[in-house]
Amino acid sequence: MIARLTSGKWISIDELNLDSRVKDILKERGINGLNPVQTKAVERGLMEGKRLLVASPTASGKTLLAELGMISRVLEGGKAIYAVPLRALAQEKYDTLKAWERIGIKVGMTSGDYDSDDQWLKYYDIVVSTYEKLDSLWRRKSPWLSQVNYFVLDEVHYMNDGERGPVIEGVAIRAKRAGTLLALSATVRNYTEVADWLGAEPVVSDWRPVKLREGVLFPDGRSFKVVFQDGESMTVRGKDPIIAFTLSSISTGGQVLVFRNSRRNAESTARRIAEELDELDDDPSLLLGEEIVREEREGLSPLLARGVAYHHAGLSKGARDVIESAFRARKLKVIVATPTLAAGVNLPARTVIVGDYHRYNRKVLGFQEEIPVMEYKQMSGRAGRPGFDDRGEAVIVVRNSREAERVMKKYIHSEPEELSSRLGSELSFFSFILGILASDGPLSESEVRKFVEDSMLPREVGERYMERAIEWLDQKEFIRLGKQISLTGFGRRVADLYINPFTAQLVKEKVMEGKDSCDLAYLHLLGSTPDAPVISVGRYEEDRLFDELDCELLIDEPEEETERYEFLSALKVGLVVRDWINEVSEEDILEKWNVGSGDLNTVVETMDWLTYSGYHVCEVLGLKDHTERLRTLNLRVKDGVSEELLDLVKVKGIGRRRARILYDAGLKSIMDILAFPDKVKELLGAKLGENVVEQAARTVTGLHQ
Repeated sequence: MIARLTSGKWISIDELNLDSRVKDILKERGINGLNPVQTKAVERGLMEGKRLLVASPTASGKTLLAELGMISRVLEGGKAIYAVPLRALAQEKYDTLKAWERIGIKVGMTSGDYDSDDQWLKYYDIVVSTYEKLDSLWRRKSPWLSQVNYFVLDEVHYMNDGERGPVIEGVAIRAKRAGTLLALSATVRNYTEVADWLGAEPVVSDWRPVKLREGVLFPDGRSFKVVFQDGESMTVRGKDPIIAFTLSSISTGGQVLVFRNSRRNAESTARRIAEELDELDDDPSLLLGEEIVREEREGLSPLLARGVAYHHAGLSKGARDVIESAFRARKLKVIVATPTLAAGVNLPARTVIVGDYHRYNRKVLGFQEEIPVMEYKQMSGRAGRPGFDDRGEAVIVVRNSREAERVMKKYIHSEPEELSSRLGSELSFFSFILGILASDGPLSESEVRKFVEDSMLPREVGERYMERAIEWLDQKEFIRLGKQISLTGFGRRVADLYINPFTAQLVKEKVMEGKDSCDLAYLHLLGSTPDAPVISVGRYEEDRLFDELDCELLIDEPEEETERYEFLSALKVGLVVRDWINEVSEEDILEKWNVGSGDLNTVVETMDWLTYSGYHVCEVLGLKDHTERLRTLNLRVKDGVSEELLDLVKVKGIGRRRARILYDAGLKSIMDILAFPDKVKELLGAKLGENVVEQAARTVTGLHQ
C-alpha cells in the first residue's frame, strides 16, 4: 500500500526545469511554489511524460498539474487533450488555459455537435473537450486525433456515474492505448487497482490548502449541536438547524453553500434564510438583465438583494452565471443548491451544509436512497476558501444523536466507494462495442475481445456481454460478421450520430410499422428513447397531458407503473417541444408546464439533436417520407418556429420573435428582406434592420455558392 501524503515538502517554481516564460506566467498568478501533492507528482515524473493517477481532495491543485504536464509535452512538439465530464467544467478549464496563448500555445475547446469531426482543431496544441465529444471524435476517426500524445482525464471518479461512467471508461481505454495520460480524481478507495488498470503510478494524498473540519448537526434540547470528527462540539440556536448554522457562519464573515436534495427544497430554504437577513447596499439583483426570464427575475431578485440565491439545473445559464459570479466576488453570502453544483464549477465557501443525505430514486417510485460517500465528499470538499479561510467546515444535518453516530461513521470516518465499471448493462455495453468498431474497426472477434479485456469489467462478465452484443448488433443490422466484424451503413451512421443503438432501433422499428405520424408522435417517440431528456411529471398533470393529444402516438400506453412514468415524461417532453415549435413564448411554456428555463433549454437542445438524428436514421434506411418530415421538424425545433418562418430564420440575427414580426408585416422570405430594406429598418429599428439586410445578402450569396 502506498502511504498517503497528509503533509510534505513544497518546492519553489524556480527549482523546476521549466521554460522561463512558463515560470513568469505562474508567478503572475501568485504561484511561487508547488504544494505537497504537486511536488510529489513532479517527483514521480509528471513533466517527463510518466503516466500518473493523482487522487486528492478538491482544491488541492490538480488543475495546475494538468497544465504542467500538457505544457511540458506541447513545448516538446506534442499535442494534448484535456477531457472533463461537464460542459461547465470545459469552459472553466478553457478560460484557465487561455493564459498559455501568450507563449504561442494555441488552446481550443469543443463540447457539442456530435456529428462533426472538428477538423479545425488540428491547428490547436491543447484541446479541452467533454468525454462525450472526445468519444464521438474517435468514432468519426478524426485524423487530427492521431497527433495527440498526451491525455488529461479529469474527474475520473465519475466512472461510478451510471450515465457518464461508461463513456469515461471507453475514453480511458483508448487514451491508454494512444499515449501518455494523467488521470485526476478525488480520493478513491481502490486507487491502486485503478492505477494498475490505467498503467499509471498512483500519487495519493489527503492534503488540502485549507484544513477541513467535518461534523454532524442535530437537535439538542431547544438548540442544535454540532459534533466534529475530532470530538469538538458547538451549539447554535434557532428554530431550524440549517438556518441557525448558516447565520452563525455569516456572523463571522463566512460564505455558506447549502445543499438540498430537490429544487423545491433549495428554493424554499433560500427564501427562509433570506427572511433572516437585511438588504445589501450593493444589490446583486441588479445584475439580472432583461435576457433573464420574468419568472427567474421575480424569484431571485428579492433573495439576491439580501445576499442569498438558490441554484439548480432548472435555472437558465444566464441566471446561474450571475449567481456564481456574485458569489465569487463575495457579494452573495449564501447559495442553496442541488448537488449538481458540487460536481460542476469551482465555488468554495467557508461553510458547507449538507441538508439531506437521502435523495429520491425516480426508478423506484417513492423510494429514498442514501447518497454515495463520494457525493458527500464532493459537497464537503467545497468548504474552505483559499486565501480567505484558515479552515473550512462541513456539516451533515441529521434527526438525532443516534443517527449522528451512524452518519459520522459512514460519511466522515470512511473513504469513498471503490471505482468500478459501469459497462455492465446492455444499454451501455452495446453502445461501447458499436463505438469501438466505429473508431478502430473492422476488427476480428479477438481484437474486439481485447478492448473488452482492457475495461474494468470482470473477464467473465465482459465475455458474456460481448457475446450478447455481437448477436444483437448483427441481428438488428448494425454490424456485418465475417473474418472481421464491420459496421453496416446503418451502424456507421448511428455511431457517427452518437446515439445509443437502442435509440436508433426504436426509431427504426416504430417508423417502419407504417402508422400515420404527426409532429407530436415523432416527438413522443424520440422522447421515449434512452438518449431523451427526462422531465418530472406530477400526478395532477396526467389527465392534462392526455387532453393535449391530437393524434395517435407511435408508442402504446404501457400498464406498468415505472414504464408508465417514462411514457408520461416522454409525452410531456413532446408537448413542451410542440409548444416551442408553435412559437409559444418561453415564459408561457415555463408557466404552463411547470419547468425551469434551464430545463427548457436542455429539452430543446437534446430534441434538436434527436430530431436531427432521427431524420438521418430514416435517410440511411431509405424512408423518404419520414426523412423529409423529420428534417423539417428538426429545423423547427432548432429555432422554435412554425414551418412558414424557416426561410427567415436562416438569416443571422433573426430569431423566432423577429421572424414573426417580419412575416406578419408581409416580409415572408429572405428575398422580401432584400426587396424591402426600408420596411425592415422600420420594423426592427434602423441599426438592427440594416444589419439584418446585410446578413440576408450574405445568406443568399452563401446559398448560391
